[in-house]
Amino acid sequence: MNKLFTLLLLTCLMSVSYAQNKNFEAQDNPCKENFVVDPNNPTDHVCHNLIKNNTAGTLKLLWKRFDVLVPAGWEPTVCDNVNCYATFVTSCPEEYVNEILKGKTMLADMHIYDGGIPGKEAEVTLRIFEKEDTTSYINVNYLFNKESVGTKNQQRNISLRMYPNPAQNSFQVDFNTGISKIEILNVVGNKALSYKAETSKSYDISMLEDGIYFVKFITTEDKTLRTVKLIKRSIRS
Repeated sequence: MNKLFTLLLLTCLMSVSYAQNKNFEAQDNPCKENFVVDPNNPTDHVCHNLIKNNTAGTLKLLWKRFDVLVPAGWEPTVCDNVNCYATFVTSCPEEYVNEILKGKTMLADMHIYDGGIPGKEAEVTLRIFEKEDTTSYINVNYLFNKESVGTKNQQRNISLRMYPNPAQNSFQVDFNTGISKIEILNVVGNKALSYKAETSKSYDISMLEDGIYFVKFITTEDKTLRTVKLIKRSIRS
């Protein structure tokens, strides 16, 4: 009995040490994203996250995705520094290892495509580990719409639509109430643009380089209602 207790204690201590990995850490853990599903406008939502290298050298990081709770019709996908992967890819291929220099970060975004199916919530865990030492890892939790009933009820009253996407020089946002600010982030989470939210207004993005951005809609309570991936794509002759 004493040996069993000692073994269990050591296992718990090892788990804690892995959760508090000194080599790298997540910007947000858990990473939370709440949104309202529009049955007429299926949307891809993203919980943006970064993994920071705390060592004095270069880290080679891989990941494995665990779908703890994903309702039928919803599709989780992972984006890292190398690729944005399809839903069926649940682990990072070794040939696409993320090499993170000292003090730099790795993108660890979790996307959820809602399929236009409302009234659901999701939880996904991303285990991030070193290629050369798989015992050195952290588990990062991603929570989608797992909030209190009061918060959900407030969000259900907000109707939101963003179009076109992809966009060339601008996009438009239609909403009924409750949104105060719109922020546009680049793929590493830095703020590129910020606007006061006004419904049926066109938002200029002509100054941005072509690529992937994330549009964050912030409520009057200073909470993130939804983060939507935006593709900026210019017409080339």
